[in-house]
Amino acid sequence: MKKVYKNKSKLRILVDTKCDLSGFQTVTIMARKPDESQISFPAVVKDVENGIIFYDLQSSDDLDMYGWWTFWPEVIFDDDRTACGDSVRVFVYESGR
Repeated sequence: MKKVYKNKSKLRILVDTKCDLSGFQTVTIMARKPDESQISFPAVVKDVENGIIFYDLQSSDDLDMYGWWTFWPEVIFDDDRTACGDSVRVFVYESGR
């Protein structure tokens, strides 16, 4: 896997939710930054049956800190059920280091 760098916007966050997303209403990729604050990214469903979602970074400010980030999916279904997936930690590097 390539390194992920702070303030770069050419990146797709791809998540396997490991569940069938049939009947989903919204999907979100949640993130905890190195300073422990939380943000969310509106995800797109790539494969409903296999539960694959993604978010393409829109701005160089999306990943605005270097250090350990934690990402996890959250799904709301159209019948108000909710699901939260396993978290994954990713180190975001600062350019030139």
